[in-house]
Amino acid sequence: MTNRPVNLPKVNYELIHLGGGLDQVTPTLSLPPGFARRASNFECSINGGYTRIAGYERFDGHANPSDATYNILACNITGTVAVGNTVTGVTSGNTGKVIYIDGSNLVMTRETSFYQNGETIRVGATNVGTIVSVNGIAPSAVVDATYRGIAADEYRTSISAVPGSGSVLGVSYFNGTVYAWRNNVGATAANLYKSTSSGWVQVALGYEIKFDAGSAEVFEGQTINGLTSGASALVSRVVLETGAWSTSNAAGRFILSAVVGTFIDNEVIRVSTVNKAVANGTSSAITLLPSGRVESQIGNFGGGTANTKIYGCDGKNRGFEFDGTVYVPINTGMAVDVPTRMAVHKNHLFFAFNESLQFSGIGEPYKWTPLLGAGEISLNGPITNLLILPGNQTTGALGVYTRNDTNVLYGTSSETFQLSTFNSGTGGLPYTAQNMDQAYVLDDRGVMNMNTSLNYGNFESNALTLRIRPFVQQRRNLATASVLNREKGQYRIFFSDGTALYMTFTGSKVLGSMPVQFPNAATCCVEGETPDGSSTSFFGSTNGFVYRLDAGTSFDGAAIPANINLVYNSIKSPRILKRYRKASVEMTGDSYAEIAFGYDLGYRSVELEQASGAVYTNDLRSSYWDEMTWDNFVWDGRDIAPSEIEVMGTAENLAIQLSSVSAIIKPFTVNSVIVHYSMRRGLR
Repeated sequence: MTNRPVNLPKVNYELIHLGGGLDQVTPTLSLPPGFARRASNFECSINGGYTRIAGYERFDGHANPSDATYNILACNITGTVAVGNTVTGVTSGNTGKVIYIDGSNLVMTRETSFYQNGETIRVGATNVGTIVSVNGIAPSAVVDATYRGIAADEYRTSISAVPGSGSVLGVSYFNGTVYAWRNNVGATAANLYKSTSSGWVQVALGYEIKFDAGSAEVFEGQTINGLTSGASALVSRVVLETGAWSTSNAAGRFILSAVVGTFIDNEVIRVSTVNKAVANGTSSAITLLPSGRVESQIGNFGGGTANTKIYGCDGKNRGFEFDGTVYVPINTGMAVDVPTRMAVHKNHLFFAFNESLQFSGIGEPYKWTPLLGAGEISLNGPITNLLILPGNQTTGALGVYTRNDTNVLYGTSSETFQLSTFNSGTGGLPYTAQNMDQAYVLDDRGVMNMNTSLNYGNFESNALTLRIRPFVQQRRNLATASVLNREKGQYRIFFSDGTALYMTFTGSKVLGSMPVQFPNAATCCVEGETPDGSSTSFFGSTNGFVYRLDAGTSFDGAAIPANINLVYNSIKSPRILKRYRKASVEMTGDSYAEIAFGYDLGYRSVELEQASGAVYTNDLRSSYWDEMTWDNFVWDGRDIAPSEIEVMGTAENLAIQLSSVSAIIKPFTVNSVIVHYSMRRGLR
């Protein structure tokens, strides 16, 4: 009998480039297969693919948990050693803390120096063994990641919340230091703290006293005294608001420290025995009313690094200037002097008082009289955002947003300022305006930029977030903060329910938008540049902690649950059955990683045998994976070979799910998926 060739079905290959972000509204057959229909804690990479987001970690100035290291000591244990013990090397004098014990191996962190092979080790004054060898880090990727996670947890115990009660009211980053505002324990006042290597330290706000009839200039660092009261104080800042020393009518305030006694009204203020000015009231401590929402910006009104300072407001107190040491409340002359928004623009300090936009004299943040170039512009609604826009030195532009309108203030001084209505009907929600290649802001219709507002009007279809309209509409009134990550090309908006939206751009093109879910909701946020030039950002939360974004492998020690559900892919033949055979997933990263892979067949039809018998839930950490345990994906470099995945079943389409739940895995990027399949018959 002659053997006949068997006509095996041809195996085809569908390459799915992951990209485009989340799409909740476009019909399935109209979408490219790399879009996500559901997603959490992945971001669109500026280089393509979807990246599991980095974590965040608590911060107060102590060593960062993500910088924690460990060391493995192979020992001959003769005594008792427990996790948490401090172990001292008798010869080296090095100390370290035990964070894990694996048989005779001690895993150490917080080492002060270096252990030596063969030396005796002690716990307290008791010898407990000798070191056979110092092994360094674990050779296994997963063990290494685990030990690093344990070391990070140990470092995390040293970091505390900002002292006080309630949410963090504001954060600012200046000269490598984080500053944070929070109510005191009784919520009767707000306090300002700064990060140090020992944790949060409260900033003394000092005292102030008004003066007038100033006839001889007083300088910072001088000690003044009251002729009548005998009180004395060190002058931290001279706030000249009107007049001049040369004409003997200088008036303003002295910001004081080291106050002894109480200055009284109308007494002569002297330096040594020289009369300088007359007190206009008594000296008083500078205090802050509670529960403001601090907004701040770095500005410079004098040139040189010494004149770079923080300027801000909080809607409850006077606006302020702060150089990291001296806190200066700013008097504008308003009857209710509590600005709600601020900006430093074209050498003016701008404050918003609801519908009123006011600016200081040029180069004079303390002076708010029109005679010195200050002024006021009225808007048709409460101002929600002030944002410096791209411009040149001769024109300048400041975006002035209300809830329903976008305006631009052109010009460089009171003589040339001109307010122009940019778009009537499209505005911005508070604390959401950011400037990348152009201005972006969250409007009631979604995220808009200046280009879409100008050229296409205030129609909802022109929002950059049209694809995720349900997500945005549910949270548009919950926005609390926004920030940029310039290295990733991202505009980020945070919401009070703990969610966030990460939008990735290349130029002005949107690569995609992806939702994020934090266990700690952001109440305020700030970006900055570290002394070494790296980008960084921080957010304050409802629990009083300040967190460093894009840091570590966890949500402050908690696992990061991440998932992507790709759209159903019919491979351009929605009525043809395919037999699915296998798939390969290409990922890149620089650390140990693991991911779960699953899929739905035929719109997850009950008539088909699905790959998993697990009950579908909204929490994709457990959905689909109960009966599908795949090998961990481990690599040592940025480039890896595709990981082969078994796929079985016949249906007209396939929807792939990728999931990861871990507190020790660094970010990784899923670049593409290749599906192997054979065409079958058409659907009847």
